[in-house]
Amino acid sequence: MRVFLQKTGLVGLLALGSLACAPLQASLHMREAKEAMQQASEQQAATRSPYAWTMAGLYLEKAKEKNGYSHYEQAMEYAKKAKQWALTALNQAMSASEESP
Repeated sequence: MRVFLQKTGLVGLLALGSLACAPLQASLHMREAKEAMQQASEQQAATRSPYAWTMAGLYLEKAKEKNGYSHYEQAMEYAKKAKQWALTALNQAMSASEESP
């Protein structure tokens, strides 16, 4: 009986640990997306790359919404897309600034 309780306790602890991981990962990805958007903002991406900038903002808002409803996996996916769009906006903004005199 004691061995059974030890094994089920370990399984329960591992399951609890994996549940706690999703919110942390979602928060990490949202923070990375915010940082990428901040960098893009510093390069004036809102005016130099409006489409990518808007997409990044919309995906980040959706990630926040999903996170608020405890849909962490979906929040993580939206945050990853937000970061990708923010980096695209950053690259396009930097290219536009190099091209303009």
